[in-house]
Formats: sequence, structure tokens, C-alpha cells
Amino acid sequence: MTLKALISFIIVLSSTPGAYTQQKLPAQIPTAARERLSRLIPNPPPARAIAQEQPAFYTSSTLYEYMDGAADGFQDYDVQAVFHRDFKAGPVDVTVDIFDMGAPENAFGVYAAERSPKYDFVTIGAEGYRNEGILNFFQDRYYVKLAAFGEGADAALQQFAAAISERAGGEKGFPALLLKLPDAGRKPRTERYLRKDPLGQPFLGPAYQAVYEREGGESTLMVCVAANAADALSRVKSLEAHFRTTGQWSPAPEFGTGAARGSNSFEGTLVAAPGGRYVVILLNPSGNSGAFFQDAVARLR
Repeated sequence: MTLKALISFIIVLSSTPGAYTQQKLPAQIPTAARERLSRLIPNPPPARAIAQEQPAFYTSSTLYEYMDGAADGFQDYDVQAVFHRDFKAGPVDVTVDIFDMGAPENAFGVYAAERSPKYDFVTIGAEGYRNEGILNFFQDRYYVKLAAFGEGADAALQQFAAAISERAGGEKGFPALLLKLPDAGRKPRTERYLRKDPLGQPFLGPAYQAVYEREGGESTLMVCVAANAADALSRVKSLEAHFRTTGQWSPAPEFGTGAARGSNSFEGTLVAAPGGRYVVILLNPSGNSGAFFQDAVARLR
């Protein structure tokens, strides 16, 4: 077969219906998941609203079609499915987006990544906040984002949020590990869940963190969740190797048994120590942070 004939054969083959079946198609949302998400909106809808069109559903791989550049943040937290639908409540236009994040910690993680301590927080779900025309909250495995425009928008937002929260059920609390962190000096609503690459290091994920007011400035307490104690020690070794390559690493006995201090031009200065199945890290430690750090480690054992 000549080269020209071979090329023509390949073109014909690739254009046949059978060729498409060999391509990887976008993941589809199971019918059961679509029905579960749809049931979070009562029928009839709150605020005497009328649905404008059929709901749209997105998977992690197709979310960019709806959110474009903003999809990455949800994909980082392993979004499973998204429900989107528009409603009309008299003069008010309402948009409902419900993100099924698969697990409560992922729902909290993406919610916390978008909130600011300066927002106007409300009692809905585990926690929510509102601003002009929006009301967002998380509950169990869901992150709910509501937007409304027009006279009476605030009332419509409240009714939709209350109805969705009632139907979502599940847990209305924060991740349990956050309750183990010290309360003294913790800055309100600075808690985060970092599913991937804390400090830019894959071996430290996942991790929880919170910001504290300390003498000499702010410090960030980070708790990396390992599979077991041996895995935690391995992660500390990886952190040591990183700092020995990029800066300095030395024992820090004033912070407790097994604690070490690392410093470089990227992460600055930190103290790290294993604590059971956890790696506890204090970023920007002050000179009198030893007792605080040891207390944080003890709380996790």
C-alpha cells in the first residue's frame, strides 16, 4: 500500500462511528445521583418559584463547560456532581448550584477556600455566609451556592437555603479534627482543609490548618493526616529531605520530642513533629511557641 493510500485509509477509519466508541467519553452522572440532587429542591419550589428550564448536571470533567476557569478549585476537592437550575419567583431571578463533593471534608474545604472572615455569616447548614445577591453554605457532602436578583431577593434566598438544608440532612458540623485544635488565639474562620499539596508538597496532603495570633505576629498551625504513625514519620523524613536540599533543618527540642526546625526562602521558617498518625507543623513560630506547639501535638494523640 502506498503512503497516500495508507493515509486515506486512516482518515476513513477514524471517521466511522466505530472509531468514536474507542474514544474516552466524559463521565456520566448516574440516574440515582441526579434524582438525589433534584430532590433537594422541594416540589413546588420555595418562594412560589417556577423552574425556568430543566436542570443541568455536570461532572468533574465537564464542569468547565459551566464554570470555565473556576472549575479547577472544585476539581481539587474531588467534586462528584453538580446540579444547576434557574427559577423565577415573581420579580426575583434565582440560580441554584448544588455541588456534591462526595465527603463532608471536601465540602468544607471548597467552602472555606471561597469564604472570607469578613463576610456576613448566617446560621444555615453547618455554616453559611451572605452578601448582596448571594447566600452560600455547606452541609454534610454538599456545598450550596445561591444567587438572586430583584426586589425581594433576600427573602427568596433564605427560603431556598432553608428548604435545601432541611432536605440535605446529614451532618451540620465542621470536620471533627478541627475540634481538636487549640482554641486560644485562633483567628475566627481561618480554618482550612487542604486536600492537595499543602505548602506545595504532595506528601503533606491532606491537611487541616488554622491561623493563630501569637506574640511576634501570626502563626499557622497545620495538621497533616497520614495513614498511620509509620506514614507520619515517613512524611517528616520527606519534609526533612526537602529542607536539607533547599535550606536548613535542625532539631528543635524546645518544641518537644522529635520536633525539628526547617527554614528556606520558599516556606520561611517552620517547626514540625510527628504526633501519632499526624504531622504537626507550625509556620512562622515565635520564640515562645514551644508550649503551644506541644499542646497541639498532645491533643492529637
